[in-house]
Amino acid sequence: MQKLVVEICVGTSCHLLGSQDLIQVVENLPAEIKCRIELQAATCLGACGKGPNIRVNGLVLSNMTPEQLQQIISDNV
Repeated sequence: MQKLVVEICVGTSCHLLGSQDLIQVVENLPAEIKCRIELQAATCLGACGKGPNIRVNGLVLSNMTPEQLQQIISDNV
């Protein structure tokens, strides 16, 4: 089974806009879900004014909230 690749921007702008909260979402997942996710840090996804930004399987998503990230994970794993 292919893992869901979740890249979270940890650049300055995204960090200030809450990327740490997004990282916590993934880190706090149950082990059976977390093992199906490949979490990566990115330094810039090119949408600094719209952060925090993530990239899920190649698709950049902006203005991400922890609730939205949880929904994306639920829908894809």
